[in-house]
Amino acid sequence: MLRRRWTVCAMTALLFGGTAAAQQPGTLLLGGFGQYTKFDDALQLENEIGVGGRVGAYFAPNWNLEAENSYTRPQQLGAGQRADSKIWYGPVSARIRYSFPFANIAALHIGAGGVISSYAGYEPDEPAGQELADIVSNRRGYNYGVEGNVGFTFGLGAFSVRVDGIADYMPNGGRIGGSSNAIYESHTNLRAQAGLEFRPNVGSLFGGGSMMNESLAPYAPYAMFDDLGTEWALPGMLEIGAFGQFTYFNDEAPGDPKNGIGYGGRVGVFLTDTRFELEGDGAYSPDLDRDPPARTGSNNNPIDYSTFALRMLYNIPVASRAQFILGLGGVRSNFSAEAPNSGRTFTYNYGVSGLAGLRFGIANRVALRVDGIADYMKDTENLNLIGRAGLSLLLGGARREAMCTYLGLENIPASSPQCVAPPVVVVPPPAPMCPYPGLGGITATDPACVAPPAVVAIDTAAITGPIYFDFDKSDIRSDAAATLDRKVPWLQANPGMRIRIEGNADERGSDEYNLALGQRRAAAAKRYLVEKGIDAGRFDLVSYGEERPVCTESNEDCWQRNRRDDFVIVTIGSDTIVVPPGMEE
Repeated sequence: MLRRRWTVCAMTALLFGGTAAAQQPGTLLLGGFGQYTKFDDALQLENEIGVGGRVGAYFAPNWNLEAENSYTRPQQLGAGQRADSKIWYGPVSARIRYSFPFANIAALHIGAGGVISSYAGYEPDEPAGQELADIVSNRRGYNYGVEGNVGFTFGLGAFSVRVDGIADYMPNGGRIGGSSNAIYESHTNLRAQAGLEFRPNVGSLFGGGSMMNESLAPYAPYAMFDDLGTEWALPGMLEIGAFGQFTYFNDEAPGDPKNGIGYGGRVGVFLTDTRFELEGDGAYSPDLDRDPPARTGSNNNPIDYSTFALRMLYNIPVASRAQFILGLGGVRSNFSAEAPNSGRTFTYNYGVSGLAGLRFGIANRVALRVDGIADYMKDTENLNLIGRAGLSLLLGGARREAMCTYLGLENIPASSPQCVAPPVVVVPPPAPMCPYPGLGGITATDPACVAPPAVVAIDTAAITGPIYFDFDKSDIRSDAAATLDRKVPWLQANPGMRIRIEGNADERGSDEYNLALGQRRAAAAKRYLVEKGIDAGRFDLVSYGEERPVCTESNEDCWQRNRRDDFVIVTIGSDTIVVPPGMEE
């Protein structure tokens, strides 16, 4: 059922473009707003306008976690309180929210979560000492509660206009102060907010470029606990964990609490660039003794210490299943103690928080987390050092669908029923063609595909046989004359035949001399054949001198073989060579 619901969410996000596209897993959300608060009548505070900001991230299509803090100064209306006295009201909220995109540029949303509502008679940056004394002009405190949220978002390019209505319910109360010193019980404050939201590319926002998957493929069905495989994080993946901690307080800590142990929990969302993670945590260290004890007559009850922090983490992989973590953000530290006859004394302040740690994967989607944290509160110059160890579950995360690879279907997921292989078209083999020369344009079955008459191989050695010469001579010897005489009837029977006579020499003598000698030898053979009645225009003469030896040894037998004329048929002048009468086999 859960898988089906996540699938529906993913499909909803795909159906709507603009606003839905900005609500994909791992998207960072930043916003600022103005707000109007209607206080519960029991608080005797004037309704007032304030300002605030929020930060969040989407962990699934249309689902996000977000935290916000606002700041308002309402007028006190209780009996005995100065007409010009204002307090500081600063609720801190954390909620889960679901958006319903519509009309491509807008979305409705609903949310629920927790809230800590703070009422202080002094500026939080100017506390009243270190003894957890009652606040200066009243006995207000801070209360934990729950809240509900409903609103809408309207897209305007890179920014969106966001309007919210929020109801904060606190089941506990406190004292108002003034002459009545009345006690208020459970109460509900109503807040209306309007402001702008921005969803930046986290890789560009923090530098180094984006490592996010830029694929336009749709998201696969959402799975909370599938196998991560070789990936250590996915966009929108939740890190939910619990931890134990030890806190070291410096001498400026309000109430002088002893160093002590505590516990807490965390939740984080990995952004589109999975090196970045937006994480919030809360921790509680109860019943811390004082060291040194409070002065005589002062509240010496144990101190309860709690913190709420929000940080941006940067994960650096150091092994296949381990990451080094650096983080920076803000923290709220709360110190309280029960006071006889006056309820609770308290102080809270805001500061900066730095983190360095390691995450070790010990099983699929289970990791051991060890962190060192430094929280610094500038108003009290209080530095708390915290060591933590605990386990984290790594849940969910977005994976892009593998897309269909078949031609023409590349824009649908591979899991779609439409992603099927196209039918195989069987192409019949081409008809064999006629193999005979000059008949390649017709098929082998064509009646015209008939083998040509067989060609009888003719021995042309009588035409192409070489003649040889004496050393440094071009005279036709008797054996050469006999060879030339055998050529005459072949040349007479084939009047269109052209012959190239190539004169050659042995290696002795200069190149120039041997070229001239080869030319004379070719001319001597031509002259002999012309005298036998062969047309002189049928001969081409060329000399290669000593360049084309048939033998490379330096002896008389080899030199004799190189002193020669070669005869090459250039063209036969007809379809076939005619055999002279009487020379047939």
